Amino acid sequence: MNIIQGCVRYPPAPGGAETVVRAYSEGLLAKGHKIEVITTDLYTETPFVKKDMPTEVSGVPVSRHSAFTISGEAHYVLAPGMVTSFLTKKADIIHTHSYGYFQNHAAWIKEKFQSTPWVITPHFHPSWSMWGGAKRRTLRDFYDSKIGKSTMESADLITCVSNHEKEMLIKEIGLSEDNIKIIYNGINWMDWEDIPDKKKFRDKYPEISERFVIFAGRLATNKGIPDLIEAMSIGKSHKIDLVVMGADMGLGNDLDKIASSKGVKMHRLGHVNDEIYRSALSASELLVLPSEYEAFGIVLLEAAAAQTPVVATRVGGIPEAMSEGKNGLIVDYNNPKALSEAIFTILEDDSLKMEMGKSGREFSKDFSWTSIVNQLESEYFGLL
Repeated sequence: MNIIQGCVRYPPAPGGAETVVRAYSEGLLAKGHKIEVITTDLYTETPFVKKDMPTEVSGVPVSRHSAFTISGEAHYVLAPGMVTSFLTKKADIIHTHSYGYFQNHAAWIKEKFQSTPWVITPHFHPSWSMWGGAKRRTLRDFYDSKIGKSTMESADLITCVSNHEKEMLIKEIGLSEDNIKIIYNGINWMDWEDIPDKKKFRDKYPEISERFVIFAGRLATNKGIPDLIEAMSIGKSHKIDLVVMGADMGLGNDLDKIASSKGVKMHRLGHVNDEIYRSALSASELLVLPSEYEAFGIVLLEAAAAQTPVVATRVGGIPEAMSEGKNGLIVDYNNPKALSEAIFTILEDDSLKMEMGKSGREFSKDFSWTSIVNQLESEYFGLL
């Protein structure tokens, strides 16, 4: 098959959806399909940073088109070059990612004019969990009702990364469930077959305490990081550092001030390479994901594969990405006290921590990209 994957950003640009598109693309390429990615030259969206990035990543050709934005409350990424790119490239299947982005409308044009089967994976976030003020949410609600619903209904197949995401699309957008399939996110098990070497992270960051709790992900407003800082301060442990690792979406300085005011020893590392990332998860005592909303939460699987317990919030697809009570604990969102109790319950019980680590590693083995790509390929053949 000739398959086009369309997304707003692609690695080395960081992000969860970007990880999924790369896994799909490289997995399908390995199975003998012809793959091309159509994307933009954006490295990060907030802040809006464009970057010169490779036109081939691990054997996958990548067409990167100039991105523009409608600034302010109406922020929207435009990439007109995508339309021509979609229309001129041969494809048996087109598959776009991320609800509400320009690539979906470019794919809609190809589907309408050239009758190419079209799949969308929305990586959906409801309007109430997005960054921005009231005006932006009003614009998003307008988009959902007038544009988003009809766009999604034009696709031949919608794939969701969790059952919860499917439920949100039905509830928030008003879609029918008839055209929605669940294809979970996963991990490349070859990267985790051996538990990552902790020493690589230790050697690179010797200033970090031997014992630390980690957050890994974009530093965005819907990630609940201030709650995590508050939870660490409630625990009153001066022997546990907090490591915050991931691309800064503009919150870094504010988080530094909050941590300083709370007496929490926080290390903000920014985006790191894959080897250090895996080593960090392995070296940490605990991974915490205190988000307001997650469609799934791949980092939970990665921590589990590193044999590291997790604490997360009961939102979105998170309960489907971990095994509650077995490899970690789940608490309500925006409850620093409950979050602190869960964190220190695990930290203060070495036996529990060890049991949860082992349980998580077994749990993560069921989420291999290899089997997930096989499922995706089967859906493509079904459309053809």
